[in-house]
Amino acid sequence: MSSLISQVSYPVFISGVFVFFIIASIFSFIVGVGLAVRSSRMLRFFNFMNKSYSTRRFTKPLTEPHFVEPTLLKHPRILGVAIVLGAIVSIALLRQVDGDVFQPMYSGSFSKEAAGVLAGYTSSFLLIGNALCIVVGLMLLFFPRTLSTVESYTDKWYSLRKQARPLYENYIEVDKWVLAHPTVSGVTLSLLSLGLGISMYIRL
Repeated sequence: MSSLISQVSYPVFISGVFVFFIIASIFSFIVGVGLAVRSSRMLRFFNFMNKSYSTRRFTKPLTEPHFVEPTLLKHPRILGVAIVLGAIVSIALLRQVDGDVFQPMYSGSFSKEAAGVLAGYTSSFLLIGNALCIVVGLMLLFFPRTLSTVESYTDKWYSLRKQARPLYENYIEVDKWVLAHPTVSGVTLSLLSLGLGISMYIRL
């Protein structure tokens, strides 16, 4: 069944790609003709499309630290007991099932052998993760100062907003050149779009 779906979906995907490029070439051809004839409406549309919209203000809350420790640590003993008991129950359940139960997660994208290996890794990862949860819970119950020392190293916040700032800046040097030479740019764009559309239509 999966092979039949793949045999059908692949040609559909390729046809969709060709249709997308044909539509894009038609749109580019219209834009190129508008630039070549120096259409005022097309020039206004070109300026409108060059407006810069930044998502930095909307994504800022996602890049700021939100500390939940003060709320969680109001009752450290209850939290520690809950973490330890939850991890013990999870380990007990994982020990009762075979690692092959995770194999269907990978069988669609990997071979049978690779899916089996990844299923084993997933089971081991969950076991190790729950074991670490038990360690954290015990430290919270009996060694809170040691846990606070560890958290002082692990709770550091790193943000890429400053490094990613150039990605949000608007670079329109090419667009300025296009608007300064609309005829040459329009003719070139129209010819390239026409060639792309014809080649995609022939392959379709």
